[in-house]
Amino acid sequence: MQQNEKIFKNPLFFGFAHAEIESMLDILQAKTIKIAEKRVVIREGERNPYIFMVLSGEAYGIKYDIFGRETIYNHFSPGSVFGDVLAVSAVKESPVTVIASPGTELLQFRFDSLVSAKTEHLELRSKLLRNLTSELANKFFELQDRVDCLVAPSLREKIMMFLENQTKKQKSKKITLSLNRERLAAYLNTDRSALCRELSRMKKDGIIDFDKKEFVLLV
Repeated sequence: MQQNEKIFKNPLFFGFAHAEIESMLDILQAKTIKIAEKRVVIREGERNPYIFMVLSGEAYGIKYDIFGRETIYNHFSPGSVFGDVLAVSAVKESPVTVIASPGTELLQFRFDSLVSAKTEHLELRSKLLRNLTSELANKFFELQDRVDCLVAPSLREKIMMFLENQTKKQKSKKITLSLNRERLAAYLNTDRSALCRELSRMKKDGIIDFDKKEFVLLV
């Protein structure tokens, strides 16, 4: 596989030289998937043996209720890794459906290729497993952030908690969201109209300023 800076810069390959990554991608029989149209990558209720890395585009972990309404559980932007928890568990079924947007590019490999009993490149395999363990730990804390956000008592507090988490990740009070209003409403488990009304109130109250996906925290 030809060198790809999007792969080399991913935390999953932290500490690897370029040549080492190329070797690992060959060992893992990794392949790149280009999504031309909206596509289900992992379906709710199915087992998943693959680990996916988002090289470009985006994907969403979505759960549907009995009325067909969706709630976004995860948003995967470039650099995100998903499917790893399911692949490691081996026997668990996916609690969500993961959908990739048109134009998304994914790197895919099987977890069992990483933990194969074969003896070659043991040092590289161990290094990748350490990085994968770190990635799983980060997901636990991201999940905790999401839970904290959802249990906030008011919509305004949910929005503020979400925006404050984004400022920490982007290291700036001026941030760019990857979610549009509809997706953000689903992520916060509210409806789009209520979200837009509350954002307008927060702007009027001098708490935030925004233009489309560009937000600034003023407090």
